[in-house]
Amino acid sequence: MKRIILIMGLFSSLFACAQGKSRHVDFPKEEFAGVHLVDDGKPVIIVLNTSLRKFKAKDVFGWSCSLSMRYKETIENGLPTSEEYELVYNYLEELSKQIVGDTSHPNALYLARITWNGTCEVIWQVNNPEPVDKLLKGIIESKSYPRDFDYKMEYDAKWKNVSLYTKKIKIKKQK
Repeated sequence: MKRIILIMGLFSSLFACAQGKSRHVDFPKEEFAGVHLVDDGKPVIIVLNTSLRKFKAKDVFGWSCSLSMRYKETIENGLPTSEEYELVYNYLEELSKQIVGDTSHPNALYLARITWNGTCEVIWQVNNPEPVDKLLKGIIESKSYPRDFDYKMEYDAKWKNVSLYTKKIKIKKQK
């Protein structure tokens, strides 16, 4: 298990805070869509918060946190067994609540969960990376996780690194 943190643009973020800049941000009501794809002959299942496609204040949540957890028990196509899915899903849902924080004034926005080839990746767009990093470091140090995981935090005020999820994936409307 390893932890990767890339700190780019930190000084610009700190400078903006030092200037006392603040603005009102309307948080979108979460709306989710399931997307099923195939990559390298294996199914990819994406649960995507589609409300973030229209979110304008991207720079306020300019840090992208990606956590990847490896499933222990999978079936032939790389998807987890139902018991394994349940274990990892429940753990990551509780972790997400801690990362997001107060839903009326969240520190992070849940963007996507991607299941593919024996892994589950969750992506949040984060306002202040320090509490998230502290939380994840604490979990690693205390070894209080059900499966090994890696995470990375990158500064990406325009959300270019997650544009696959915010712009490119086509979502079919349900009739």
